[in-house]
Amino acid sequence: MPGTQDTPGFGQPAAEPRRRVRRRRRRPLILRYGWVLPLVILAAAAPRIWNWMMTPHSHREPLAGYITESARLEEEYRLFTGKLLDTAAIQQFDQATRLMLEGNYGDAAIVLEATAKQVPVPAVFNDLGVLYRKLKDGPHSVRAFRDALARDHEYPPVRANLKSMNMAESLDPGATELEPNDTIAQANAIWLDRPVDAAISPSIGDVDCYWFTTPRPPRDRISIVIVNRSGTLIPRMRVYDGDGKLVTGLNEANRPGESLRFDFSPPPNTFYSLQVAGASGTSGAYTLTVSPLRAYDVYEPNDTILSATRISLGQTIEANIMDADDTDFFSFLSPVAASLSVDLVSRNDTLALGLSAYASDRRNIGFGPDAKGPGGSIHYVMRLEANQLYYLQVFAKNDTTGPYSLTLK
Repeated sequence: MPGTQDTPGFGQPAAEPRRRVRRRRRRPLILRYGWVLPLVILAAAAPRIWNWMMTPHSHREPLAGYITESARLEEEYRLFTGKLLDTAAIQQFDQATRLMLEGNYGDAAIVLEATAKQVPVPAVFNDLGVLYRKLKDGPHSVRAFRDALARDHEYPPVRANLKSMNMAESLDPGATELEPNDTIAQANAIWLDRPVDAAISPSIGDVDCYWFTTPRPPRDRISIVIVNRSGTLIPRMRVYDGDGKLVTGLNEANRPGESLRFDFSPPPNTFYSLQVAGASGTSGAYTLTVSPLRAYDVYEPNDTILSATRISLGQTIEANIMDADDTDFFSFLSPVAASLSVDLVSRNDTLALGLSAYASDRRNIGFGPDAKGPGGSIHYVMRLEANQLYYLQVFAKNDTTGPYSLTLK
């Protein structure tokens, strides 16, 4: 019997097709773990990135119109106070400048506000105005520029800033009162020697508020005058310092139609405010003027031994004691050892004079004799050493004031 051929499906299963095994190719390590390296770099740089994000960058240009030079600050401080500016105030000003350059305008304004209380000069107020303008705080910007112009009416940086910023607000006081001005916050600015016409209205409680800044050194007497232009108004005035403390008590006219005047001797370059009202509910028109009396003599400021005015032997000078707080220091050089006669003479019948002498080390070396009352004179003899600097102090007794002459011979 012939052999049989195995046929699939008959007698045995058919052979399975042969599978093709694909070998998996291994990727390079750098491709398999490449994502790890950026992650490590990012983790290492994270602190620096965080600091970069949270710390302002100091690559900005100064704001237009901003004064950055501390040398200008020192110059203005000497001009407006007659004193040298201390290092701490300069550092504070420079700190505000750094914050401004970093774009931290809010903190820069906070620092400058503190600086302005110690160094109230136009440069500080100018920079405050620029900062507040950048912060879109119009009222504070206007106030800062106003404070600068109150000290120097034509201060060029402020005038230039106002022009470039197209600020609509007028910062120059007008010839008439601008209502509302019932509170110190709404007070009208007054510049010295510029009269303002105003009126107390019949409405209950009407008060007119103003502010002004005293002139730069030397210290002077200031006169506040209310000229009554009404037959009904009894003017009443209160004057406050920068801290809101009442300076004068209550100044009030005696009867309707009477004018009112108050004189005082404030420090130079100092802010004051005043209120005008009608006593007993009275009302009417008036004109207000704040004026420096220029009561100081040509040798001022010489209120301290460090600011003593140099005079010469053989010279006669004419000066005055302006008020109870006034005193005059003079210095002179002795070329040779000799005796010196000092003659101090009152030029009115009210001034009671006093005299003190000091050596080159500012040590008191004697007092002049008693002038024997108001209008008297003093004759004092000093023994001098060669090539030494000496000081004399002229003062008044019992709050007297008036002119005098001083002769060294």
